[in-house]
Amino acid sequence: MRRVLLIALVLFSINAQAQLDWWNQTHNWDGTTPWTQYMKYSHAYLGPNAIPIPTLHRSDRSYFRSSSQMSLIEEDSFLSIHNELHWDRGHTQFHITHQSIEYYRTSTELRDYRISRDEDSEGVIAGDILIDISTRLWEKDRGAVWFTFHTKTAAGPLSQARFTDAPGYAFFFSHQRSFSEIGRWTPTITTDAGFQVYQTHWVDYPQNDGFLGNIGLQLQKDETIVSARVRSFTGYFRDGDWPRLLELQWNHNLSFGQTQLGWTRGLNDYPFSFLTVGLVCWLD
Repeated sequence: MRRVLLIALVLFSINAQAQLDWWNQTHNWDGTTPWTQYMKYSHAYLGPNAIPIPTLHRSDRSYFRSSSQMSLIEEDSFLSIHNELHWDRGHTQFHITHQSIEYYRTSTELRDYRISRDEDSEGVIAGDILIDISTRLWEKDRGAVWFTFHTKTAAGPLSQARFTDAPGYAFFFSHQRSFSEIGRWTPTITTDAGFQVYQTHWVDYPQNDGFLGNIGLQLQKDETIVSARVRSFTGYFRDGDWPRLLELQWNHNLSFGQTQLGWTRGLNDYPFSFLTVGLVCWLD
């Protein structure tokens, strides 16, 4: 029985190795170094949701949100579904995001650029779980200061170069302030500043860390909300880890929830552009 199992294991290993001969030749594999050492662990070389830049999730109501991202770039086509649960406890906000499903299809050139081991460059995978816990530290008039702890699981697989298969976390402060109406529109400005860390699979540099900084403007008129936000992370690898991305969003409040339409565009080290369509259902 042992001999049969040993032979089966050897045959399986040989078959798996043969299936990746194309990768070995493309990236000049030396035969001993783990393939994870060849990959680049930064925003410019992975999928759009691999290393999310967190921001304050602030709401006066608990809700469930489901949204879909649709790529506007043909070379990296994807369609993803996110499910989110937000629990409002007044001074504390709990926010859980499951990057549930992502269908992707990339060009061969982009596959090799990202050191992906997916020969077909097409498939369906499930992503990470994100948890954000925000606590209000100070409030006066129309202003408030929040402190947020963010963490990311290692659920997303690595071989397709869409996720990191490694955890991460962040700590940041947020200042939020509303102002007097301007032409019936009520403006609110939110700024985030803090520290973010994510793990890699490199032996010499097992993690990347850097400054997290976001700024957003929201305008509300009756049941309509429009917003613009810039998110940024400044890592120390200096190779694709200085992402800056612009987000524009339109929301409309309904009796049972909210409809959402958004557009995200990378400004630096974030080679993506996509639309987001979402639906929010109030839970209280």
